[in-house]
Amino acid sequence: MRHQIAGLVFASVLLAASASTGGEPQRVLVLGFDGMDPKVCRELMAANKLPFIQQLAKSGTFTSLATSNPPQSPVAWSNVISGAGAGVHQIFDFIHRDPNPDDPFLPLRPFLSISAIVPPEKTRAIDIGEWSIPLTRGKPVSLRRGSAFWDHLVINGVDTAIYRMPANYPPPEATGSGHFSCLCGMGTPDLLGTYGEFTLYTPDAPFHPRIVPGGKFVSLFMIEHRGTEQLTGPANFLKAESPNSKTPSLAIEFEVVRDPQADVAKISIGEHLEIINAGEWTRWLPITFETGVPGAAVLDALQAPVSVPAMVRFYLKSVHPKLELYASPLNIDPLRAATQISTPDDFAGDLAKATGRYFTTGIPEDAKAIRAAALDEDEFLKQVDLVLEERIVQYRHALKNFDDGLLFFYFGTPDLLSHIFWRDRDPGHPGRDPEQGDRYAEVINDCYIRMDALIGEALDEMGESDTLIVLSDHGFTSFRRSVHLNTWLHHNGYLKIKAGHVASETPMFEHVDWSETRAYAFGINGLFVNQQEREKNGIVAPGNDTEKLLQEITEKLQLLQDDDGSPAIEKIYRVSDVHPGADADLSPDLIVGYADFYRASWTTALGGIADEVFEDNLDRWSGDHCVAPHLVPGILASNRQVDIDDPRLADVTATILSLFDIETDTQMNGRNLITEP
Repeated sequence: MRHQIAGLVFASVLLAASASTGGEPQRVLVLGFDGMDPKVCRELMAANKLPFIQQLAKSGTFTSLATSNPPQSPVAWSNVISGAGAGVHQIFDFIHRDPNPDDPFLPLRPFLSISAIVPPEKTRAIDIGEWSIPLTRGKPVSLRRGSAFWDHLVINGVDTAIYRMPANYPPPEATGSGHFSCLCGMGTPDLLGTYGEFTLYTPDAPFHPRIVPGGKFVSLFMIEHRGTEQLTGPANFLKAESPNSKTPSLAIEFEVVRDPQADVAKISIGEHLEIINAGEWTRWLPITFETGVPGAAVLDALQAPVSVPAMVRFYLKSVHPKLELYASPLNIDPLRAATQISTPDDFAGDLAKATGRYFTTGIPEDAKAIRAAALDEDEFLKQVDLVLEERIVQYRHALKNFDDGLLFFYFGTPDLLSHIFWRDRDPGHPGRDPEQGDRYAEVINDCYIRMDALIGEALDEMGESDTLIVLSDHGFTSFRRSVHLNTWLHHNGYLKIKAGHVASETPMFEHVDWSETRAYAFGINGLFVNQQEREKNGIVAPGNDTEKLLQEITEKLQLLQDDDGSPAIEKIYRVSDVHPGADADLSPDLIVGYADFYRASWTTALGGIADEVFEDNLDRWSGDHCVAPHLVPGILASNRQVDIDDPRLADVTATILSLFDIETDTQMNGRNLITEP
C-alpha cells in the first residue's frame, strides 16, 4: 500500500494547491456511531427525543445509509476507509480462513480478518540455558488492502485526526505535508493478543480455572478475610521453547482483604492499594509483568524488553457472604505501551496525559462477560458508562483542539448495547426474561438520546463553513433464531461426517470427512465450496462443477423455512457478482443474507455442527445485523444537503475528499453527496 501512496505524491502536488487554504480554515467533522438504526432514530425523532438529529434533518440531511455486504462492522468501516467494497479492501468477515494451512492436523486455519502478526524472515536470538532472548520480533500488519482516504488528505496538506476508526490496527502511517494522528479502535488487542479476556475470581469456580468464550472463572477463597490470587499475563516470551512443556505465562500476584462486616475490601497489587465498596470500580492500575530473566542490564543494552507493562481495573461484585472480583482484560497502557497503538507513537500517551488513562482494547464494552454471567445487566451497564465517560472526555478534548482539516471520532456504545439489550425492546424475542419484564426496555433509546447530545456539542462548535457528517455503519434487527448452517449442509449431503462418528458442535469441523464434503460454512455470513487446488482437501473441480454446486445450494437455501414456515433466508449473494476482485483465498463463495430475526449460529461461525438446523436464541446477545444488507441500513445526517437519494458508505469517503477538492483514486467507487458548500 505504501508504494501506491508514494505513486500518488506527484499527481497530488497540483491538487494540493487547489485545496481550501485561504480565509477561514476548512473543517470537516465526521462522527461515527456504530450500529445506530434509522428506524429507532425515526421513532425517537417522532417523539421529539433527538432534537439535534431533528435539527440536522430540518436544515440539512437525515436519511438511511446503505451498508456493506455482508453488514459486519469490519467490512463496513473498511468500505469507509477505502471508499470501495470488499473486492478492494478484502475484508469479508470478523474472521477469515486460510484454506491450505501448513499444519497437517488443520483442514483450514482461522484468523482475525483485520490484522496478523508477521514474523521476521530470520529470527535471531541469544540462547542462555532456559532463556532465549529474541533480537528480532514479529510485528502486526494490517490485512486490509488498498489505500485509505486519509492517505489522500495528508498528501494534500490536510491535517487529519482519526479517533478509533474500526478495522484500523496496527496504526497506519500517512505521509505528506498534512499532520496525521490516529488512535486505533476495533481490532486493537489486549495484552494477550485477543479481543479482550476477562477474569472473574469467585469461590464458586472450580480448582482449575473454568474457561468460557472471552474469559475465565478462577477460584478465590478467603481465609480469615484474606485471599491471594494471580493475574495471568501473556506467555513468557523470553523462555526457550520446549517440546515437552508449554511456555509458562507471566503472572503478578494480588491480595484482597475484606472488612469482616462491611461491604468493603482492600486490593493490593504491585505498588497499588485500592479500597473500594461492593459495586465499585478501581481506577486504572498500571502493573508490570516481570519475565525473571537475569542480566537485565545486558538486555537493556541490547534494547530487548525484560518486562511487560499493562493496566487493569477491578470491579468488586460482592463482599459478603462471598467475595467476587472481576478483573478487566489486560489493557495496553497508553503511557507505557507494550505495542504501538497510535500514530505517532506518543499520540496515545499524550491523550492519556491530557484526559487520563483509558480502555485501549478495540471492543472495551465487555459483552463476553455479561454473556457468561460474569457481570449482570446492571454491572455491565456500569462498565459501559465507564467506557463512554472516557470517550466523552476525549471527544471534548478533540473538539477543543480541532482547528482545521478533518476530525473523525467514533463511538461504539450504540452497537454493543443493541447487541445485548435488543430482546428487551422486542416482545416476540424468545430470550426475554419474564422476571425482568421491561426493566431494560429503554436502554437502547437512552443511549440514542446520549449520542444525540454529543451531536449537539459538535453543532455548538461548527462554524458556517464547517461540515458535520454523522453516520453509522449499519442498523439492527432482532436475533430470535439461530441457523446452524453446517447442520443444514450436513442434512442435505453437502458436508459429510466420518464413519463411526457423529456431528459435533466442537469448533473447526471435528469429525468432518473432507474427502466427501463439497461445501462448508465458516464465519457469520460465509459459505465455501471445498474446491480443488484451493482448499487443502478440496474435492470439487473449479469451473463448471463449482458453478453447478453454487447454483444448486443457492436455489435450495433460498427456500429454507423455519419450523413454522417462516423464511430464514432473504437473499443469497454470489461473491464474484457483488465483489469483483475478491481474493478467493480470503472471500467466501456465497454470502448468506439472512431474513429478519435470523442469523448464523455461533456454532456455525466457528465450524461446528449441531443436531438441528434451527434453535431459539436464548443468549443475552439478542440483537444483530448480520442479515441481508438492505434490511439493516445505517444512518446519514449532515448540516449540508445531500443530493443523492440512495447514499452508501463509499459515498461518504468520496464526499470527504470532495470537500477538500481532492479527487478519488481509481479504486474508489463512491459519489460526492454534497455539491453545494
